Amino acid sequence: MSVSKQTGQSSQSKRGGRSSNESKRGDRDSKDSNLDNISDRESDVKGEEEAGTEVLPATDVTIYNAYNMGPAFGKKFPVPYIIFILNQMTQERLANKVYSAEEAMKWTRDLADDINLKFKGSGSFPRFKHVVNVMLYQQTGAGCCYGARAIWDPLSDDYGKFTYDGGSFVCIISVFGCYQY
Repeated sequence: MSVSKQTGQSSQSKRGGRSSNESKRGDRDSKDSNLDNISDRESDVKGEEEAGTEVLPATDVTIYNAYNMGPAFGKKFPVPYIIFILNQMTQERLANKVYSAEEAMKWTRDLADDINLKFKGSGSFPRFKHVVNVMLYQQTGAGCCYGARAIWDPLSDDYGKFTYDGGSFVCIISVFGCYQY
């Protein structure tokens, strides 16, 4: 028995291991030193608070957003202006014309391009994307159904439409304006 005890002790000393009593003492010493460091930091903070050297927040600073979450107040897509432009351009381009199938395709393309360029070139709609839709059909007594659907923000997006009756044809123009976030 005595041989095994000596072998166990010598193996511990050769490995450099500590006995359980020594490891407990070492743990206590490290805990005490950590508590001393914490109490030193707390006393430093208390000393600064007592001296009144802490930094106070500025009271005269106004923070503004660097981005727009929507159009400025009163800057929604201007439907009355859109309708006015549609009326004016349609009267200029389609007045005193008689429906012809070959000419109708050219009229619709030219009218849509002119309206698109007018809105694009005016620059009065910053950050708005617009879609121009022109439909022209012969007025022979047959009916016509026209529908459009979109998912948009009703606070910023809108559309304007104008219908022109040319006697032998009807032209329906729609312009959709969507705010680009």
